[in-house]
Amino acid sequence: MAEGYDVLIAGGGSAGCVLAGRLSEDPACRVCLVEAGPDYGLRSDGGWPAELLDPRALVFTHDWGTGGEDDRSLGARVIGGCSAHNACLVLEGAPSDYDEWGPPWSHATLAPYLERARSALRPARSNTERPAPLHEAFVAAAQEIGFSLLEDLDDSTKRVGVGAIPANVVDGVRWNAAFAYVDPARGRPNLTILGDALVDRVLLDGSSATGVLLADGRRLEAETVVLTAGAYFTPTILLRSGIGPEDELRRHEIPVVEALPVGERLLDHCGSGVSWEPTEEFQSRTARHVLEAGGLFEPYALLKAASGTCPEGSWDIHLLPWTNPVPGRIGRFEASCGCFHMKPRSAGRVRLQSRDPARLPEIQRGFLADEDDLIVIVEALELVRAVAAAEPLRRLVRGELMPADRDLEEYGRATVRNYFHPAGTCAIGQVTDDCGRVLGVEGLVVADASLMPTIPRANTNLTTVAIAERVASTLFSDA
Repeated sequence: MAEGYDVLIAGGGSAGCVLAGRLSEDPACRVCLVEAGPDYGLRSDGGWPAELLDPRALVFTHDWGTGGEDDRSLGARVIGGCSAHNACLVLEGAPSDYDEWGPPWSHATLAPYLERARSALRPARSNTERPAPLHEAFVAAAQEIGFSLLEDLDDSTKRVGVGAIPANVVDGVRWNAAFAYVDPARGRPNLTILGDALVDRVLLDGSSATGVLLADGRRLEAETVVLTAGAYFTPTILLRSGIGPEDELRRHEIPVVEALPVGERLLDHCGSGVSWEPTEEFQSRTARHVLEAGGLFEPYALLKAASGTCPEGSWDIHLLPWTNPVPGRIGRFEASCGCFHMKPRSAGRVRLQSRDPARLPEIQRGFLADEDDLIVIVEALELVRAVAAAEPLRRLVRGELMPADRDLEEYGRATVRNYFHPAGTCAIGQVTDDCGRVLGVEGLVVADASLMPTIPRANTNLTTVAIAERVASTLFSDA
C-alpha cells in the first residue's frame, strides 16, 4: 500500500539529516527520511554502537563496501552517513572554490549556510587537548621548516600553515549529523524515519516524480523527492530511474526518461602517503600517552601548503599525520602521513553494475587522467620528507618504510588513492538547475555533494551540510 508525503528524502546521511530536520520545522510539511542502513534512534536512548560514538579513529563497521581501482570505502550505511564514521574534520574551502560554482552558489551566498552548518556540527578547536607525541612533533617540525602555527585552519588571512584540526567532537563523542539535525526533530508528528530501507528508483509519471520504489517492493508516494544518497548512490538511483547518459541506460535496458550526464564527473581529492619506521622513543612515549590520556586520537594535526603551481594566496596540499595501534601487537604503534592534492583536475565516473539496487555501483575514479595532478602529489611527498627531517620529528621516526628509495613519480602512480570526499556526479548546471532541481523532471531535487561542479580544497562534510542547508531554505522558492 502506498504512503503519501509532501517531501520524501532518499538517503539519511549528512545532507539527508539536514533536510529532515529543517523541512520538518514546518508542521504542515509531511516529511519522510529513508535510510538504507539502521537508525539507532535518539543518542540519549543509549542504542548507538560504541564505535560510532568514539571519534578517535575511522570506523568501517557500517560500510557500504568498497569500489574502484583503489578498493576504498564507498561510505557509511547508517543514519548520519559518513558523519557517523569519519575523522571529524570540519573545514571550509577557499572563497574562490565556491565562486567557481556561479553567483547563486558564490562564497558570499553560501557563507551564511556554512556558518549555520558549523553551528549545528559544534566543532571544537581540536578533537583533543592531549595530542599524541607524533602529532605534537609534526606540528613543531612544520614550524621549524617555516610554516606558521594556525589557531584556526580556516583563518582567511593565513592560507597555509599547520594546526590542530577543528573537529565535530562534543564531550568525547563524534557529533554526527543525526545528532545535530534529526534528534531535535524526532518528536515531530510530521516526520517519519524509515531505517533499513534501500531505495531502488524514483517513481515517475511521465516527467514528474511521484515517490520512490524501495528494494523490498514498497512504494512511497510524495509530491517532492529529494535525493541525498551521496555522490556514489544518488547517481545510481537516478540511473535506475531512467535519468542519465543514453549509452549507460541502454547498456542496462533502462528506458530513457531524461538524458543527462549523471555520474559522468566523479570528483575527489587524491593523493598518496608516507609511512615511517618508528623509533623506540616513539613507541614508549606513545604507549605512555595512551595510558595517561585514556586512548589515542589517530588524527589531530593538519598542514595546509601550496604547490609550485598553486594560485597565489591559496593552498592545494593537505598533509595529515596519522598514528594508530599495530593490529595484534599491544603497546606498538604505526606512524604515517597522508599527502593529498586538494584541487585535482582529473575526474572519474559512476556507472551501474546492474539494475539490481543491491549491487554496488561501478566506480571509475579517473585519478591522474590529468598528468599535472601527479606533480602536486610528488611535491606533497617531498614536503612531508622535509617535515620528517626536522629535529622534533626526526627523534620519533628513523626512516621511511614507504616510499623509501622508490622513484616518487612511480610511487605516486602506484599508490594514488582517494580522500573519502566524493562529489560532482550530479553537478549544478549539468544535471540540476541552481536550486538542485533535476533538469527536465518535476518534483525531483538533488541536495548533497553530488551537486558540486568543482571540488573545494577542504574535507567536504561541512560544505555538504551547507549545501543541504541552502537547498532546505530554497526548496519551495525560486531562489
